[in-house]
Amino acid sequence: MYQLVFRGEWEAGLDEQSARERARGLFKANDAQLEKMFSGERVVIRNRLDEATAHKYQAAMKKNGLVAHIEPMQQAGTVEQSQARSDEGRDPSPAGGDVAVEPGDRLPVAGEKVDSILAGSDLSLGAPGERLGDTREEPEPVFEHLDEWSVAPPGEDLGAEEEKPEPPAPDVSHLSLADEPKAGNG
Repeated sequence: MYQLVFRGEWEAGLDEQSARERARGLFKANDAQLEKMFSGERVVIRNRLDEATAHKYQAAMKKNGLVAHIEPMQQAGTVEQSQARSDEGRDPSPAGGDVAVEPGDRLPVAGEKVDSILAGSDLSLGAPGERLGDTREEPEPVFEHLDEWSVAPPGEDLGAEEEKPEPPAPDVSHLSLADEPKAGNG
């Protein structure tokens, strides 16, 4: 088991404010959490990760310009030791093994809740590129009468043409032509 640790480090070419904003977006972190993350002290971002998942999280942080470290977690085997460690700030793994958990507050990451829900299941992640479902061959589509089809020129209206009736003649019955009164008559 592994844990993802952050010490407030970011990659060259990125300033602290940009690194903080990226961490805020990535972790949905509030100001107090950001202060803790960028204090320079060791902060456990995620724990109880298998190696492949730990590397995925590390890559996601690297993509955002943040430097994360993967550290192995110590494991022990007995339930008695698990109870003793639980009293000392360690947490027994819900999957049955005993995993040391760093004391103190951790960032609330949605994955921790998902991990606890899925802890008793037999679900696992496939390897990168592995097909997780059965593949089936789909028949190729059949296009009949394709040689009868054509393409309209650009700007052509492809809708059905409607016959538009001639507009009615305007009603001019109320109009008349009269001689203009001559100027000077009065």
